[in-house]
Amino acid sequence: MMFVASIVAASLLLSSAPQEAETPVAVDDVVVSARQLDEQVTGFVRDITVPDSNLNVARWHRKMCVSVVNMQNDAAQYIIDRVAQVALDVGVKSGDPGCSANVIVIAAADANETTREIVDRYRRTLLPDVSGARRSRQALERFAVNDLPVRWWHTSMLIDPDTGRSAARRWGDHITGWYSGGGGVELPLDFPVVEVNSTYLRTGLRTDLTSALIILDMEKLSGISVPQIADYIAMIALTRVNMDADYSGYHSVLSLSSDKDISGLTEWDMAYLKTLYSADITQKNKSHQMTELRFLMAEWQIRRPLRRQEQLEVNKIHN
Repeated sequence: MMFVASIVAASLLLSSAPQEAETPVAVDDVVVSARQLDEQVTGFVRDITVPDSNLNVARWHRKMCVSVVNMQNDAAQYIIDRVAQVALDVGVKSGDPGCSANVIVIAAADANETTREIVDRYRRTLLPDVSGARRSRQALERFAVNDLPVRWWHTSMLIDPDTGRSAARRWGDHITGWYSGGGGVELPLDFPVVEVNSTYLRTGLRTDLTSALIILDMEKLSGISVPQIADYIAMIALTRVNMDADYSGYHSVLSLSSDKDISGLTEWDMAYLKTLYSADITQKNKSHQMTELRFLMAEWQIRRPLRRQEQLEVNKIHN
């Protein structure tokens, strides 16, 4: 356990649309109407988004570096390669060999024991006291103890997109927050104050994912293949997913715990990821960010490609 905890510590510390006619739409061989599609996309975006009001929609802007602990080498390498490929597909680059891990996957025989030790030893790292990034203690406790086969925890940071420098809210002459360097040493965060162009509706800052910790309960994952697990990990590594939501009603790899026939990432999942990494989500209001994702996922990633495909098929017939 101390070996796993040391790896985690080192890695984390370093590291609305116009109405349309009811035209049927086919998604993953399921035909739905435009209204049904909008309702399903709305529900998915709502459910997948972490409900904590302190957290905006976040995504990776730095290179992802994945480390897999306590798994056989071939399985671990498959997961690392698969996550890197999915990340590249949506525009996220992977770190070079030997990079410092910022996505840590731990396979555990007793996931609650492993997670509890990590949480108890590195609570300040998992709950950084930084404006716009801190999650609740209740959420961390839910991460520490639950019955899920896979659990995850992300950290994020407000960033000035023009300079890439960290930004945080000030209190007097000091920036809020502390850095735990281990060994009982704590230092005040020394983030620069940044000036950004901001409007009434949009902020000049973005929210970057900075690390992800993923714990696998191998006993509960019995019967699920490594490729399925790899795709599941890719989905939850690339986006901050609500761990408490019920995904059984969606054709998504996130429903894997209730539907073991899901082979991996679906068209639906990739549509969401591509939307997330192409959308302008600089709105100040989180609900406005979610509205942007709902519209773009339904229109850009699903309807428009299908219309282009239909037009190509019509052209073939006429030619």
